Amino acid sequence: MNPTDNKTGMVRNIFRFKARFIYILFVIIGIIAIIRMVTIKTTLGKYYRGMNIPADSSITTRHRTFSFEYSYENGKRGNICSEDGTVLLTDIYIYDLYWYPAKVSFNDSALFMQKADSLIQIFYSINPQNSIEFYNKNIKEKYSDFRKRLAAAKEQEASKDKKVAAKGREERLKLNAEKVQILVSNINNPNRWVRQRQIDAIDSLFAQWHGDKRFRGGCQKDSRFVRRQLSGGFPSSVLGKVSTCISRTGTDSMVFNNGIEGYYDTVLAGEQIPKRILKVNGKTIRLRENRNIQPNNGKNIITTINTDIQRITKSALEHQMLKGNVESGCAIVMEVATGEIKAIVNLDYDQATGSYVERNDHSATESFEPGSTFKVITLMAALETGKIDTGDIVKCEKGQFSLARAFEISDNEGLFEAAQRSYGNISAFGLGIEKMGLQKDLDIEMKHAKRPMLQSLTKTNRDFKNITHGYSVSIPPIYMLAFYNAIANNGVYVKPRLIKAIVDPNKERDNKIIIEPIIVKQRICSQRTINRVKACLEGVVTHGTARRIRDEHYFIQLKDTNATARPLIAGKTGTAFIYDEKAKGYSKKKNSSFIGYFPAEAPKYTCLVLTRGTTLDAGYIAAPVCKEIAEKLITNLNEFDITNKHLAKQLPSCKLGYCNDLITIYKEFGIKAQYNQHGDYVTIENADNNKVIFNDAQTGKDKYPNLIGANAKDAVYILEKRGFHTIVKGRGKVSNISFNGKTACIYLNNNI
Repeated sequence: MNPTDNKTGMVRNIFRFKARFIYILFVIIGIIAIIRMVTIKTTLGKYYRGMNIPADSSITTRHRTFSFEYSYENGKRGNICSEDGTVLLTDIYIYDLYWYPAKVSFNDSALFMQKADSLIQIFYSINPQNSIEFYNKNIKEKYSDFRKRLAAAKEQEASKDKKVAAKGREERLKLNAEKVQILVSNINNPNRWVRQRQIDAIDSLFAQWHGDKRFRGGCQKDSRFVRRQLSGGFPSSVLGKVSTCISRTGTDSMVFNNGIEGYYDTVLAGEQIPKRILKVNGKTIRLRENRNIQPNNGKNIITTINTDIQRITKSALEHQMLKGNVESGCAIVMEVATGEIKAIVNLDYDQATGSYVERNDHSATESFEPGSTFKVITLMAALETGKIDTGDIVKCEKGQFSLARAFEISDNEGLFEAAQRSYGNISAFGLGIEKMGLQKDLDIEMKHAKRPMLQSLTKTNRDFKNITHGYSVSIPPIYMLAFYNAIANNGVYVKPRLIKAIVDPNKERDNKIIIEPIIVKQRICSQRTINRVKACLEGVVTHGTARRIRDEHYFIQLKDTNATARPLIAGKTGTAFIYDEKAKGYSKKKNSSFIGYFPAEAPKYTCLVLTRGTTLDAGYIAAPVCKEIAEKLITNLNEFDITNKHLAKQLPSCKLGYCNDLITIYKEFGIKAQYNQHGDYVTIENADNNKVIFNDAQTGKDKYPNLIGANAKDAVYILEKRGFHTIVKGRGKVSNISFNGKTACIYLNNNI
């Protein structure tokens, strides 16, 4: 036999033997694996599925410790929106941002150094309190130094000397744990929050990152979940505050203990579904049962707040408070027919900034002695008995006046005498007030909202007198507003409402619940009493303590002997000294308030203004806020139909005007223009009611109009169109024109 063939046969036999050995080995391993799996399934399967393991405890078997605990998956909390859908309050993610040199791998070193300057610019935009030089030193220089030390540590670790290697390993581990803190977000300081757009910018900058994608650019981003007010101008005390918020990396804990958030907590809260977390020897095992856990989101709340009215109200209140050196204040605007709160503002003076900030809710969760605004309740209760009328004479502090006049000048003695004549004692007077419903719980949609305290402690005659002019009682401002609103609403007592609708985002159809107006009391008193009280409230503005807020339209009506002059606003001032608990007496500072409704002729809104800690009376500090709100609602928002029989007299006068322009202007105001000629320019004659007559201004080819009193622009246009070179002197309207050939010199009267 050929020796070569023998060698080949031996090789084949060896190969067959090895193949059979490997085959048998894999079969044995497979059998062992199957036996192991069957054993684990039969003996430990229930533990790996989290079965038969008591919660918050552990079971040890075969060197394995099984334990499970419950965590909760929460749906997103619902948003709070204004009536037009603008998001006022919502959940957002912010981030704690750290930079670690160890997170930049060797493969990404070149990319990092190339993009380091851009990363530093992002850090600087987040926190400009640190300079570019600071970031250069703590990023670029720190990274270069880190790489050198890490290379040295690895070289030591590779040493054959065990001590040197151990020291190198210790240094490497220390370097890998080293961090440079760039920014830590602070829930109490929104200016230091890192937003999603900034995280996206970092991730986009290092899109070609080779290392762990979670740490692009060496940054660690720890998310934090917060409740954030998105739109300004709204008091957080009304919307709601989070008293506790822990990072989502730890344990979530949000406590909504005030405002709308607190009242509607269960409505806004997302569904909470428990899920089990199984751990084997401390390592988390994913359970199949948790894959389909998808909790429903919380419902969205649509408030009654109008963003434009809110802005106007806040501006008016803040402007007046700055003028009067006021400690704090609030203003509320309520729609008469529906009870919807269209604006609610709370401001407190911040000594650190010298400005007013939204801090505490003074409108519903605090109570005050209302002072003279309570006199409208005294007046109503007295009139309702029929024992006294507004024309009856009462003894006042400075003489004798009719009850109506005593109310207009806010005389304490006069209102007390009216109450005495009508009821005789404080108990009967208290029952008279209760019949009107002021003490009813209005269930204001804010957590910790207070109720009126109308019960006298001593039942003495002194308390009787104090109550009639707003002392010895404690009432939240929103309750006083609601009662005045009932007067404006012809006696129908409507609940103040902050919520317009509730929307369920988890439903596609029928997902909106509309909150209808709620009538607290169908009639607080007789229509006869309402009519008299309304007349008295108008009298307060026309020639009483609030006469400073009489509007121009009222004065125009006074000039027309055929018209009954009525003010834009009807209401009552109230000034109450503040009780000092420490001194056990009243201080020199006051709570000055005004409550009124407008337009007085056909009320649409009721407004309350309260300024606290001022030395000024309500007519000087609080009432002007209401006037500014009312006038801006009319002029800026076109809230009311202002066309009436006196409007033509209020419109700006015009000696001469371009016909088409004037027709457009008057049409916008709803005024009919009568003009049968066809000239370009007209003069204006105010006619009866709401009709305006135009007269031809005689601007034909050979006819010159009377340009005296016209605007300079119109005079220049007309004269230059006829070939004149014009020279204008002065400012204002045309007072005279002199001609010299083809030159016309136009003299203005300097009145702007």
